[in-house]
Formats: sequence, C-alpha cells, structure tokens
Amino acid sequence: MANPRFTASLRRESIQTFFAASPSARLLRSDNAPLILDFLQSVFKSGEFISIGQMELRARLTEYLEVVHRADPTPLSGAPDRYLSQWADAGWMQRFLEASSTEPQFQLTRYAEEAIQFVDSSIARGSNLVGTDSRLRLVINTLDDIVRGATADPNRRLDYLRAQRAKIDREIQDIESGKSIQVYRPAQIRERFQNAVDMLKALQADFRAVEERFQSIAGEVQRLHSSGVGARGEILSHALDSEDLLKQQDEGISFFAFVSFMFSPTQQAALRKNIEEIQRVAALVDQHESLARIRRMVPSLLAEAEKVMRTTARLSATLRRLLDAKAAAHRVRLASVLRDIRQHAIRLRGSDACQKLQLSIDSEAAIQSPLARTFWIPPQSFENASIEEQIVAPEKAGLMIASFAKMQRLDMRKLRANIREATGDSDSRTLVELLDRCPLTLGVVELLGYLQIAHDDAHTIDRSQTDYISIADTKPHNQPLRLSVPRIVFTRKAANPKIPNKPR
Repeated sequence: MANPRFTASLRRESIQTFFAASPSARLLRSDNAPLILDFLQSVFKSGEFISIGQMELRARLTEYLEVVHRADPTPLSGAPDRYLSQWADAGWMQRFLEASSTEPQFQLTRYAEEAIQFVDSSIARGSNLVGTDSRLRLVINTLDDIVRGATADPNRRLDYLRAQRAKIDREIQDIESGKSIQVYRPAQIRERFQNAVDMLKALQADFRAVEERFQSIAGEVQRLHSSGVGARGEILSHALDSEDLLKQQDEGISFFAFVSFMFSPTQQAALRKNIEEIQRVAALVDQHESLARIRRMVPSLLAEAEKVMRTTARLSATLRRLLDAKAAAHRVRLASVLRDIRQHAIRLRGSDACQKLQLSIDSEAAIQSPLARTFWIPPQSFENASIEEQIVAPEKAGLMIASFAKMQRLDMRKLRANIREATGDSDSRTLVELLDRCPLTLGVVELLGYLQIAHDDAHTIDRSQTDYISIADTKPHNQPLRLSVPRIVFTRKAANPKIPNKPR
C-alpha cells in the first residue's frame, strides 16, 4: 500500500511542475489571457478550418486589435506579427509549412486546446444546466459495458442478451397494446445533448495530441539520422517501435478507432441521419452554437483525421528516405569494391599469379521494407477520339455574339466604393442596409460580387444569422427572386490592402 504522505508529496510536485512548465498554465496565467483565448477561440474553434495562413491570420488579428483598442489602447499594442511569433514560441500555436502553400501555416497546439477547453467548461458550468441525471446514467452504462465487455464467460453474455431481448419484447408489446410511449423530458434532452457536445469538443482536442506525438517521432528519427548516432537499422527499429507504441497509447487508440469509423459507410450514414433528426428536436431549438457544431461534426472530424494522416505520411516518407540512403550507401560500396577488383585484375594480367587467384565475397542479407516502395498507381488511360470538322450555323453564331454583347461587366471597384460610401457615416452596415442605399442593377451576379468582397476584405460574416434579400427580375412578368444569405456586416477598416490578387 502506498504511503499517503509520499502520494501527497508526489501530487504536489506534479502540480508545481505543471504550473511552472506547462504552456497551458502559462497561457491561463498570462496578463492578456482573456484576449488571447478569445482571439484563438474565434479564429480556430468557431471557424470551419483547422489551420490558417500567416497573411490571413495577421489580417484577422489586426482587425481584432482595432476593435479592442477602441475601448482600451493599452493591451497588445505592438505589431501583430510580433504576437504571432511570441504565441508560436510559447507553444500555443504551431507554425509549419505545407507543400501546397507558399506561406507559413498556423494551427493550435494541444496546450492551447486544453486551455480553451478548460475556460469553455468553466463558463458553461455557470450558464448551462448541470446534467447529474444523464451523467449518472452515462457512468452506469459505461461501467455496465466494461463489465460485459471484459468477461469471456459465454453464460454471462447470454444472460445479458436474453435480458435485453426480454426488455425489447416488453416495450414492443406495450406499444402494440396502445400504452403511452415514455419519452425524455426537455431537460433530459438538453443535458444529454450538452454531454454529447462536451465529448465532441474533447475528441477534437485529442487529434492535436496524436498529431504532436507523430511529429515528435518523425523529429526524433530525423535527429538520430542527421547526428549519425547509431546504425540505420537501430534508428529504423526505434521509429517503428515508437509508432507501434503510439497505437497502444490512449491518443493513438482514439485516433485509429476513428479511422476505422471513416471506412464504415454504414456508421457514417447512421450518424448523418441522427444529426438531421437532432436539428428537428423542439427542446434544442435555442442551442444555436451547439447545433452548429454538431452540423459541422462529420466534416470537421474528417478534416482533423486527414491532417493527422498527412503527418503519418511525412513519418513514412522520413523512413523511406532513411532506407533509400542505406541502399545508396550499399551501391557506393559495391562500386568501390568492383573498381578495386578491376584494378587488381589489370595489374595481374599475364602473370603466373592469375592461375592461383581466389575471390571471396561477403554479402549481407537482403531486407526489403514496404516503406521503400511507392504504392502502385494505375497508368493513365486516354480515349481515342477522331477529329471531326464542325460547322457553326451563321444564325447560331449571331445569337451567341448577341448574348455576349448583352453581358455587363461587374466592376468590383465600384462595389467597394459603394461600401466605403455606405460606411462613411457609420462604423458598419449590414448587406441589407447597403442594398437599400445601393440597389442591385445586375441581379444575382452583383450580389455574388458583394459576397466575394466580404470574404476577400475580411468583413464580418455571421453564419449563425440569416438575412433574406429579394431581387426583382428584369422581365416584368417574372416573380422576384428571394435569397437567404448569412448575416454580412461591412466595416470601414475591414479591407486589407495586403491581400493579393483581388478581383477588379
């Protein structure tokens, strides 16, 4: 039995180490923690992407600081790039390069995820209901599942299945006999739904831990390979053992269980159907933020898993380069040995010693690895097509030319001028207010132009609210077109002149 004093001392040292060395604790204890957490939450957790480019992240931070400095110019008064570098060095954001991007990308680390999750759960405890009933039932069901899944006794498993079948049969008989169906009360629905959302947040944070573990393995393999410490076989063995160990850890088990879910179309279809049903539950109509998170559940988790899989692909590429380097060294050594044999043969040509020449070859066992070979890719096939002469009728060509002549050019500069003029006497204008002042003249195309400007110039796009816009048809007998768009708020200082390739 462990000594209580020793256990208490060990726990005290662990807590002291956490507050002294953990980036999560440093983030929570920093002077500007409320602003930093709010910004990271709004960019990475409230959006629909995992990583973001440096240019766009700088623009978002600039806009955020402008809003903050209107009330108090003291906090975070330096350059935005300075804070991005500081937060990356502190371990709150990860800065990396992707092959498909020409600029650095940023994403949250697991330490920032832990801090955001802690603050969210603390705030939620004061505003959300405390689901003691659903949590107790969840604990009981989990313990029951552990007991049932941990036993290999067939009799106990059959007893459980028979009891479940009897319970289902009784419920079927009650429904067929006309008895009332017992359903969850609204409070029970809300607390169970909140538990599911909390577990979803925790699951999304787990991916950062898995990805960082894969990155640490790849970094360790690269360090050992570059330093020349140990044989290549030892380095390869260390990498493979580390990858196997990751699959046995909690983060790896959670991740690879989700990967198995990805390849199950039946489970995905059932999950999507449940998500659609959740949207229609009357007791959850006011849970806008949580419902939006549930709607983005499947695409978000698939994107998280895809990013982790890209990290594992980089680890495999590192191992493949290691094996390729080993094969290259063998080829160089073999060429050197053959060159020495050739030189000795030339010197001994025509001498009596050639009659007594003996040759011994030392060779190593040939070891092949699937990581040394690329996956098979089927060859690209092309369809044979015969070139035929095509004659365009003059009447048809004339109609096409007339249609092109009727097209009107969408002037993006004029649309931006309308936004500047509309926000000149006010800090902001919604899209509906802007269209009241500057009615649409080109129909849906002009509306799409305003939407493109809102995205490119980093104006506020609130997808949780919806505005309805009516567009009158140019033909007198047609009905006006009514469209629903997210709430867009144009501001004077939202445009970022550093964003390249704006459409004109």
